[in-house]
Amino acid sequence: MSNQTLERIELELQLMNVNLAEANDIAMLAAFKAMPPELDEPSRKALRVLRDKMMERARVRADI
Repeated sequence: MSNQTLERIELELQLMNVNLAEANDIAMLAAFKAMPPELDEPSRKALRVLRDKMMERARVRADI
């Protein structure tokens, strides 16, 4: 394979990785809507931290 072909394959794989990461973030954020009310406070805090990290990553990707 030529270097150009390998570079195109690498670029496509990188784009797929970004798309999968974004899909994962969307799925995780959707899960927060269904957070059970019986979760204890430490679990809620951990989920809030995770949500905040995902939102920050989304902001960085969107250049906001």
